[in-house]
Amino acid sequence: MSKYYNRRKFIKLSTSAAAGSVAILSGLNFGCNIIKPSSEVFVWGAPGGNVPVSPDYEVTLRRGGKIWKLFTYYSFNKPVDKIVDHDKEGNYIKLRFLALNSNPYRRPEEFTDTFAHSWAYFDFAGGPVDVEVKILKAFNGLTLPLKSCGIFPSAFGIDYQIIGDNVIRFTLNKPVKIAIVPNYLQALDKLENTEPKQAFEGYRNPLFLFVRTPEDNVPSKNAPGTLVINPGQSYGVDEFSKAETIYFEPGVHDYSQYNPEDRNHYIELKTGQTVYLAGGAYVYGIFCSGIKSPISDMPVICGRGTFSGDRQPWTGLPGYFTLERNVRMDGIHITDPHNHISHSIAPVKDVAVVGAWHGNTDGIGRDVMIPDHFDGWHADECFVMAADTNLSVGGSGRVRNHTIWQLNNAEPLWLKRTSGSIVDGMNVIAYNKWGTSISQNPGQVVNLNIDERRGPNKDIIVRNVLVEAPFISRFLLMASVYKGEKLAFDNVLFENITLKTPYIHFKSLIGLQNETSPGFGKVVFRNLVINGIKVTAWNYNDYFELLKGVSVGKEILFE
Repeated sequence: MSKYYNRRKFIKLSTSAAAGSVAILSGLNFGCNIIKPSSEVFVWGAPGGNVPVSPDYEVTLRRGGKIWKLFTYYSFNKPVDKIVDHDKEGNYIKLRFLALNSNPYRRPEEFTDTFAHSWAYFDFAGGPVDVEVKILKAFNGLTLPLKSCGIFPSAFGIDYQIIGDNVIRFTLNKPVKIAIVPNYLQALDKLENTEPKQAFEGYRNPLFLFVRTPEDNVPSKNAPGTLVINPGQSYGVDEFSKAETIYFEPGVHDYSQYNPEDRNHYIELKTGQTVYLAGGAYVYGIFCSGIKSPISDMPVICGRGTFSGDRQPWTGLPGYFTLERNVRMDGIHITDPHNHISHSIAPVKDVAVVGAWHGNTDGIGRDVMIPDHFDGWHADECFVMAADTNLSVGGSGRVRNHTIWQLNNAEPLWLKRTSGSIVDGMNVIAYNKWGTSISQNPGQVVNLNIDERRGPNKDIIVRNVLVEAPFISRFLLMASVYKGEKLAFDNVLFENITLKTPYIHFKSLIGLQNETSPGFGKVVFRNLVINGIKVTAWNYNDYFELLKGVSVGKEILFE
């Protein structure tokens, strides 16, 4: 088989990935959150203020005779209308809750997508810890008594018990980021006779639980150069610029109108600065720096707290005024984004994104187009909810262990203008898009589509992927109208890809969409399994539609 593709290149890329994983575990220091062994369980109280508490879920922990009740956060889809200022080049007028796409008011029962969710977090190094989830009342879409539950990703193998009518109990033995979906089996049953497919039961209003390893090397509040901010205190640009560490104490902090001279109100950071969000801190505000490279010079946001884009204005520039730009992030939570989450090469580690409701809330974009000596992962161990492209990777971007809850828009993964990209470990646990027509962009789990300006794509590894959303429109779009001189695709490997989803609307699409595109190199599918069936050269027609310029055994290989 070596004559069909560059096996040496795949081996080289695989080795780089392994080296990168060592670098990020042992050599990359964000300034806090170093792993430490501990037998303790760390929980944080309510942030106070107007931060909403879940009306639907209550989470309790038990270990060694001790009991902790977690503060359980809540986020829901807020109605908003799109307003255009036609006198200023069609920009959108600033709104409290932005949306590129209109998000009109609907009653919860009218939603066919996820319309709300709750979330909680705690730290511990190792188990066991018993977790009890109580559903406080039946809510729109969820029927009681409970009959089943799904805990995803299922690869964690977490068993559960249903106690009475409304309690789910399970044990954790290690840190995980998971989604708890009440009445999971009943949701699948309802899909059987429903067209178009939609979210049912717990998929409409799930619980997310983020469990991490305890922090170490937390910044000292007494260290020189530390600005400690208590709830209600307000500091400006001068105070922030003088601090080496900006330490947000537990509680609510409103910095959504920081720096009135900046219409986007960014908290701008500089080299050497660390923002620490203590567990229980809840900061309304967004962060940036002007440092595009090298990564080692970028400032850091870390801790266990949360920052929110809920109070940020809409500027009419999607994808540019993100919640974070050129700032490394580690261990924190992001909720209710007003725009794309992040587009830079800054590493993101152990971060959870929730409350992404509107049509332009893309997740994490890592388009690494400039050389950098960084050899770790650009995104690692993240859980991201998004209502637009969840994860975009370009250039030599490297992503590991990315968990996805995707709403009814765009795709979980978009690879574009790639050269040496690696996605190693991806779990798609929800993707609530069910396209109505193949001609009207029905959506796909993996988007490798190339238009006239977004190519070529080469030297790509996508491996260790588990898709267990209850339904998807299709797995892969890999078509090209690219008009460059190089091959549209070359040296692309999909390895250990498993789809456990009972409803797949359309076949995957591979090939050239016009005669002028320069053609395909080698694309390899190694151990692609769809609902228990391995895809081979003998049965690929059941799952793939081939366009012009490709054939199985030449450009396309199944191993």
